[in-house]
Amino acid sequence: EDYYAGLEDRYFLTYDEAKEQKLKIDFDATPPAPTPKTIGVNVVEASLEEIVPYIDWNPFFQTWELRGRYPNRGYPKIFNDEAVGGEAKKLFDDA
Repeated sequence: EDYYAGLEDRYFLTYDEAKEQKLKIDFDATPPAPTPKTIGVNVVEASLEEIVPYIDWNPFFQTWELRGRYPNRGYPKIFNDEAVGGEAKKLFDDA
């Protein structure tokens, strides 16, 4: 019932009104992005130590259902959490 009650407040445009308000792109004024210099797969030679600081570990811990309580949410603060900190550190070291 709450879902249907929310639908009553919605305002919909007619098809002709929507066509009048469509996004108009002037490609002469703002041309599209230039073509890339290389096409295809680009291999980046980097060591694991260089890449690790850029990894977002939060989805990793969330997959294992390890969520710290505020303010110990997220990597690396999850290691300070009393309930899951030890397990999170062990899991991180194994990764």
